[in-house]
Amino acid sequence: MEAIILLAGYGSRLARQDLPHKALLPFGEETLLSRHLKCLQALNIQKTHLVLGHNAPALKSYVESLNLDLPIHFIDNPVYRTTGNTLSMVMGLKHCQSETLILDGDVLYPPQALLDYVQKAPRSSFALVPADIDNEECAKVLLSPSGTIHAFITKRELTAEEKSGFGFGGEAIGFFMLRQEDVPLFVTLYENNESAYEPVLWEIPFTEFARTTPLHPWNIAQEGCFEIDTQEDYCAAFDCFQNHPAQYQLPIK
Repeated sequence: MEAIILLAGYGSRLARQDLPHKALLPFGEETLLSRHLKCLQALNIQKTHLVLGHNAPALKSYVESLNLDLPIHFIDNPVYRTTGNTLSMVMGLKHCQSETLILDGDVLYPPQALLDYVQKAPRSSFALVPADIDNEECAKVLLSPSGTIHAFITKRELTAEEKSGFGFGGEAIGFFMLRQEDVPLFVTLYENNESAYEPVLWEIPFTEFARTTPLHPWNIAQEGCFEIDTQEDYCAAFDCFQNHPAQYQLPIK
């Protein structure tokens, strides 16, 4: 298995001028990024592709200083300010030759949640956590009658038809896997719709992808997963981290 971590974004809503990048938000002696990488090391990931944009040199230097036993491939996205994270993801997928785990760089999670997901979940699946169905911001997942993913809805409320016609799976928390054979299929979908998909978040093309490719939900049993977009998000995540240290203990490689 290979992995992609999406790290190009600027993180303007976080407003942390004291840090070169939001992925370097501290959690104890670690950062979000070092936590991601140490989990991937414990999973024996074949290669990890880091898609960089904002302050790329600082992130490269930081990752190299960790001296991890984990093959790293840096990918620069020079147009990250004017594109969505779909482009960054595709830039990574074009280098992947096997099944692939994709991580948003701004998520805190109990390591066991990720390890269980990678080791037990079906491929071409998305990790989901419970969520408020009326939350406009979160990436809400609608399920078809067969139980596979029908659509991802973000930045708006669900319509009455969507609520009545489909099951609600929860929120896609920001890590998911693709089967080896689905990697080139998604890249082709992107290339056939590049002008539409380049500026958007990955939820939009994956809704189209779900029409022809089964995407499975995977419910995370552990509490304590946070997507960190704002300082308030960070404070909530950090409070949980401090109050439940055993839950966030990193695996020993």
